[in-house]
Amino acid sequence: MVRYEGVGGWVEIGAASLTVCRTDQRPSPLPPRELPFQALSGVELKDATRLRRGHLHLWFGGGVLVPVGSDEDPNTIGFTYGQREAFRGLHEYLWNVVRTNDAQDIDVAAAYETANDPLVAWLADRERAQERAAEDRAVREHAAEQQHIDRLARKIGPAAAAREDIMAAGLASATGDRCSLSLKHLPGLLLGGEQVFVVAECFVGSDLGTVVLTNQRLMFVRDKFSGPELSALHLGEIRAVAGTQKVTHGVLRVETLRGPVVEFGRLKGEDLARLDEALRLAVGSLGRTAAAPSAAPAAPPAPPQDVLDQIAKLGDLHAAGVLTTAEFEQKKRQLLDRL
Repeated sequence: MVRYEGVGGWVEIGAASLTVCRTDQRPSPLPPRELPFQALSGVELKDATRLRRGHLHLWFGGGVLVPVGSDEDPNTIGFTYGQREAFRGLHEYLWNVVRTNDAQDIDVAAAYETANDPLVAWLADRERAQERAAEDRAVREHAAEQQHIDRLARKIGPAAAAREDIMAAGLASATGDRCSLSLKHLPGLLLGGEQVFVVAECFVGSDLGTVVLTNQRLMFVRDKFSGPELSALHLGEIRAVAGTQKVTHGVLRVETLRGPVVEFGRLKGEDLARLDEALRLAVGSLGRTAAAPSAAPAAPPAPPQDVLDQIAKLGDLHAAGVLTTAEFEQKKRQLLDRL
């Protein structure tokens, strides 16, 4: 027998079989696997250079159980530049074996099945372990999510926690926990039929508070010792919206029909993206386009996929009660006319 030592594994050639072994697999490497030449269905060499390790790829039975070249492939043996001549010779020898199997019409699949390769059971065990790990991860994520829900519900109190819209906005926000006092006061600040879409911690000038977008208003709530202080813009008063993402935070600039611009600063990136998108859609549902405050040239027509995405978002607003059926159909027709 002749053994070819590689990096993290070896191949040994016998009279009618070869033995392959990967010694660097963790946590449970396969033992050496002896397989008949008649089961060999392919061989490929990726040559080594002075800077790059080479690899010898084998596969058996006409199929590939593990992606060729994968670090986890037990049929892939690495080798260094100094070992390249030996592995070139091994590749040529095994390639002749493959051609002989083809010429003699050998049923390599049947030969491989008869060999009872331990790799098959090893892969099945690994797949089951991955499935168990995925299930455990899902359980942990569900438990963490439930803890988040319970923690926020305790912070904002029973009245706010009973409102699905307030809870959903608080849970979706990157700063929802920090806005808990404002969320607690929201039920007493909302108008009849008002639904909360987005909440986020931010600054207006030097004042720290919570920006709240509903289906009727854009509000800024400051928590003071004497109680919440509220300033609000009805969506119909908003002419233009522009979000700007900076290195560590973002700014949302809102221009009103009367001219003044309100800046909501120090927004988390996730909160800015959600607020910017939702506010544009909400203002757009009133029949106006929430363009950027600057007098920039009009953007080119949206591509078809963007139009379809906007229609899907309008559908979400319709389902949430922000848009009436008539408003939804009108906006959808306007978007479809752009295709």
